[in-house]
Amino acid sequence: MNKKHVIPIMILIIILRYFFVLRDPKIIYVHEDEDSTYIIVRNFPITQRGKIDWWEHHKDLIREKYQLPSVDSDGNYYVAILDVSDGFKKVTEANLYWFSFEHTELYCFNEIKSEDRCIEKNFIMQINNGMQNKTDYFIKGKYVTK
Repeated sequence: MNKKHVIPIMILIIILRYFFVLRDPKIIYVHEDEDSTYIIVRNFPITQRGKIDWWEHHKDLIREKYQLPSVDSDGNYYVAILDVSDGFKKVTEANLYWFSFEHTELYCFNEIKSEDRCIEKNFIMQINNGMQNKTDYFIKGKYVTK
């Protein structure tokens, strides 16, 4: 291999390793509605496998720390994981202009007493544990059953 190519390849490997291996996901906020749990995160894994693996490795820790998700009498639960992206926003920051092709839909948490209590509805993954204890993952428009 030519020496000119070694350094760029090494840099590429380091960058890819950071994005696929060393990203340290952080839970920013956890919210529960009547039958749903919402987990707001930063630096979530990029790949489908990484997302599912993260949930499989952290669901017991989340249950222990937050006592969530709430499970019904049949063992069913629903969890939505959302990206915090640009952080929490004011309700008024939703883009609702009739002349715009862009629409920012916000999900707001009323128990947060700050004006900045909304995030963009940017679902990373949805998890549904349902019948026969099968877990369905909905990621980027595709269902994966485990």
